[in-house]
Amino acid sequence: MAMHFKVVGGGPAGLYFAYLMKRSHPDYAVRVIEQNPPDATYGFGVVLSGRALNFLSEGDAAAIKRLSARMERWSEQHIVHRGELVAIDGSSYAAIERLAMLHELQSLCRETGVELEFNQRVDSATDDCDVLVAADGANSALRDAYPLAFDRRVVDRLNYFAWYGVETSYAAHTLTFVQQEGGTYCAHHYRYTPDKSTFVAEVDADTWLGSGMSTMTDDERKSFMEHVFADTLHGKPLISNRSLWRRWRLVTNGRWHYRNMVLIGDAQRSSHPSIGSGTRLAMEDAIALWRAFEADGSDIASAFRRYERERRPVRDKLNKAAEKSIAWYENVATKMALSPCEFAYDYMLRTGVMTPERLARESPEFMRRRARAESLT
Repeated sequence: MAMHFKVVGGGPAGLYFAYLMKRSHPDYAVRVIEQNPPDATYGFGVVLSGRALNFLSEGDAAAIKRLSARMERWSEQHIVHRGELVAIDGSSYAAIERLAMLHELQSLCRETGVELEFNQRVDSATDDCDVLVAADGANSALRDAYPLAFDRRVVDRLNYFAWYGVETSYAAHTLTFVQQEGGTYCAHHYRYTPDKSTFVAEVDADTWLGSGMSTMTDDERKSFMEHVFADTLHGKPLISNRSLWRRWRLVTNGRWHYRNMVLIGDAQRSSHPSIGSGTRLAMEDAIALWRAFEADGSDIASAFRRYERERRPVRDKLNKAAEKSIAWYENVATKMALSPCEFAYDYMLRTGVMTPERLARESPEFMRRRARAESLT
């Protein structure tokens, strides 16, 4: 039986799911509805680990290879603490401009016959399709129309953040921590083209209040971050693109499907960049949902149950790790007295996913440097 899928949200997760479903079933009607125009993107670059690329290739290796051709790559993670750079070897990462990623996925969809409709908003259930996929992000209008049905829960964490861009390049995915009068400041930054980078600034609650940021405008906060991270930015200004300062907001849902609707990506569970790319998790959700329909065919209820049954344990494990990581950032000021190597070591073990034994296997040079530093104290 030919089915009709309607995907709300033209981000990476929605587009990848639509592509996978239409590629597998050319006779299915698959539509993607996106509220923004095709060239709009409210972000800069997307970072993916080497492990994440391998996972995403399980959906369609050729599609991920096509995306990979436009990516920047590096094999270390850098942590800058008290002005000293600590390199973590064995950390494979890649990044791509978000708009370039969307254009590639849009092209894949068009090539397989997916209908793409832009400048349209869907904020409630519709009966013009068999399956309605809510892929409309952390602020999902579809999900929020039925908070009780999805058992939606929202928790505002303590730290504040804003996403920026900057026209400069970094050698690797980097975390820079600065402590000065007024508080502790963190920046997550990485290049996504040879000369452009994403720059996410984050501060804890004490810094938000103690530095005066709580009473500043967003333009003033941008200027303040340019001052705090002047050396890191190589003197370049930050670039805003709806770069609003807000708290980290965690959204979870006790139920992932309701009637003919199903949640994927940030609509299902928001993510923090310190635990891994939200894009990766969202696209893995798309793969899991596609596989569920491959297994159960037109039995929608069974496919929904299979998707949640097989994906929830993975998400729950990552969610626990993410909460530990967020708590680490909320308490980072207490860790700034550590030496740079010990600080980096503490960071790497913060979630419990990485163990000392695994770190020794994957990052031997870093562990040797740590051992040398310990021997000198």
